[in-house]
Amino acid sequence: MSEPARTHAPAVAIIGVGPRGLTVLERLVALAAKRFARQVPESAGPALTIHLIDPYPPGAGIVWRTDQPESLLMNTTIAEQTVFPDASCSFLDADDEPTGPSMAEWYSANGGTDPLDSTFPSRALYGRYLREAYARIRRSAPDFVEIVEHRTMAESVIDLPAMDLPEARPGTQQAAEDAASAAPGTSPGPFASAPEQLVRCQNGTTIIASAVVLAVGHIPSAQPEERARLAAFAERRGGLYLPQGLPAEAPVAEVAPGDRVIVRGMGLNYFDLQTLFTHERGGRFLPLAGTDARCGGRLRYEPSGLEPHLALGSRRGIPYRSKPICHEHPKQDWPLRYFTRDNVALLAGLDDLDGDRFAEARFNDQLWPLILADLRLAYYHTLSQVRPEAFAGDPGQLREAIAEAVSRHLTRRTWHETHPQAAARETSENPQPAARANTASQPSAATGTATAAADTSAAASATAAEDSARQGRVTREAFAWSEIEEVLVPDPADRMSLHSLLNPLEGELFTSREPGDPDSLHEWMLDFLRTDLRNSLAGPTGSPEKALFPVLWQSRLLLKELIVAGHIDRVSVDMEICGWFEGFVSGICDGPPPQRIAELLALAEAGVVSFIGPDMRIEENTAALDTAASDDAEKPRPHAQETHPEIFTVTSAQVVGEITGGVVIDAASPTNSVARAADVLLHGMLERGQLTAARLTLDDGREKSLNGLALTPRPYRTIDVEGTVHPRRFALSIQLSAMQWGLAIAANPGVDAATLNDSHAAAEAILDLL
Repeated sequence: MSEPARTHAPAVAIIGVGPRGLTVLERLVALAAKRFARQVPESAGPALTIHLIDPYPPGAGIVWRTDQPESLLMNTTIAEQTVFPDASCSFLDADDEPTGPSMAEWYSANGGTDPLDSTFPSRALYGRYLREAYARIRRSAPDFVEIVEHRTMAESVIDLPAMDLPEARPGTQQAAEDAASAAPGTSPGPFASAPEQLVRCQNGTTIIASAVVLAVGHIPSAQPEERARLAAFAERRGGLYLPQGLPAEAPVAEVAPGDRVIVRGMGLNYFDLQTLFTHERGGRFLPLAGTDARCGGRLRYEPSGLEPHLALGSRRGIPYRSKPICHEHPKQDWPLRYFTRDNVALLAGLDDLDGDRFAEARFNDQLWPLILADLRLAYYHTLSQVRPEAFAGDPGQLREAIAEAVSRHLTRRTWHETHPQAAARETSENPQPAARANTASQPSAATGTATAAADTSAAASATAAEDSARQGRVTREAFAWSEIEEVLVPDPADRMSLHSLLNPLEGELFTSREPGDPDSLHEWMLDFLRTDLRNSLAGPTGSPEKALFPVLWQSRLLLKELIVAGHIDRVSVDMEICGWFEGFVSGICDGPPPQRIAELLALAEAGVVSFIGPDMRIEENTAALDTAASDDAEKPRPHAQETHPEIFTVTSAQVVGEITGGVVIDAASPTNSVARAADVLLHGMLERGQLTAARLTLDDGREKSLNGLALTPRPYRTIDVEGTVHPRRFALSIQLSAMQWGLAIAANPGVDAATLNDSHAAAEAILDLL
């Protein structure tokens, strides 16, 4: 083991240097340059050493490696990424200049000519932007900031014996942070007396750091029992099982040409696999006559002969709906009319959302009706433009009904009506509404504190109100809406049905999977894919279904903002937003570019892809096993070009028959639950109690473990199993999921991105300590 890497200057260790870790580095360098410029003599050595620990190149990390195939695409456009703060960032001073370009600015400056708002770039191109951003940050670092790379993995972080250092002076920002971050029931104590930390790395390097930032991103997860069983069975019987993970890192070369592959999951990871098995094996997608391939038009597939046969299935049986973004319809912001900050404040009985009071909004009962109104408005406006014959009367009557329903909703769901217990207490104690403590702003939020729930009427009991709010309810306005909708839009096929949009296979039964057969799942899927592609190419202004995309996209951005600010009840975030809305919005907003749906359609028409159906079930293929050797005989693995024996069978309750295969690939995205962490670092820290999963107290008093870490509010210091805050250890990235929502989305330029605010807050807190 090497001697600890220790300098006379204070040191910071950033563990994980993908995009999130890179933004922390950028903030540390920029803030240190401002703070220390006049304090450090020119002849002095480093005033700050920043250690970067990641086995992959800083900036790009493992996900955005620059050596991955160019055919693997991002799921966002060129215009949607940045790692540098811009003028929209609230933490910048008026005279601060941006320290670097957004991806769009970088791309254009380097001669890129594709449209910024409609081009889905390669993952490798984003990786090159990140690598050049890292190089720019290094160049911008003053001489007194030293940056040291360690191309290895961190395996443990331990505290060294404590040092007695001065306590922060009362009244200072640091003293305030000391008090805010103290564990519940304890005194804050001097942060400066916290011990330094020893970081041990896989290659034997040890680093002594005054502060540590965990920005590890996606981590390996322990396999659930069913998946572990499939893997063991494949190993015994000569089949192949590929677990959840990054497709670009999966050993897809082990899948032989002609292998029958069962794929579980039809999200973004699947489309990467589809690309690796077709584009990267020499297959060609060619435009059909009369279509525009540049905008994701219809394609035909010319196979190379090296493809496997892919049988696709998932819980819903369909892929995510493709994004309605192409060169003719670039991505644009959509102004929300009803789900706005002003209306959320009105529901809470607040003047605005910028003060020290918190809305404590419930999603199902208070916020979802506003989002639903915006969805209806967008859908029926577009329907009136593209199919006016669908209406039996003036479409304006629907707009009026939507506005009236929202007006009633806003006047009937004030904070006092939806928080009857707290309102009763305030009325008895103080005739004026009092500011409410934000449970999310205290360290105890890691354990969760539920608020009082919504009431259905002023006369209802508080207990009945809580039950009603959790279940949600259909208001009288909703019944009135249904009557108006049925009269004005007589054909049910023309009405907006979110349930049918998300689960179109529900209730369908098929007698065959074969092409051309009556009642065939294959023919139904071809029609589904053609319709979705056609709607995506029509865009939000040409398809009522795709008009929902920008509304949900903007609604998700506002929800993220409200959650970070503490304006949504924590139980509601977990049980309602994460419980059902997240999957709903993902099914409509997080699908692939139209090009990928066009390719899937071409593969299905070429016989390379077949479909399993919803609620797929994978079992051992007993018919194949009966003809094999005895169970206890070890089966040799096939040679590289031999197909795997078809030892698996898969079925769907909605489709007659079964499909067999020799390979199973789990293409669903990992859960990223810290409780299932299988990496050495986080698993070890959790085992030792240095970290713990966040917990939430539900309305009935039960406690629930969450997927993310227990952390303080921003700057997100870690909390150990005893509830003690570590003043010099911070966590960002995916592990913030108990505090934020939608963390997989990169920092967007021009929107005061939460990711950049997180990194700025962590960097400021670190430099305050040093």
